[in-house]
Amino acid sequence: PAMKHVAAYMLCVLGGNANPSANDIKKVLEAAEATVDDGAINNIIESLGGKSAEEVEKLIADGKGKMANVGGGGGGGGGG
Repeated sequence: PAMKHVAAYMLCVLGGNANPSANDIKKVLEAAEATVDDGAINNIIESLGGKSAEEVEKLIADGKGKMANVGGGGGGGGGG
């Protein structure tokens, strides 16, 4: 799922909806005129359903830490 799906879920949770449905997340995405991916929304609900904003933030932070260990590629060559 894209970050926009996670962000829409988080907006619902921060707005007081502790357990957003797929329809709740779709409404947020549609309000932002973002494309809706039902599969991604279902994955978010399966992965994050019922988790508090603090728990989701911790999951994101843990994921960022893992990505930092992967490293990145070298810089591209200069155009000339």
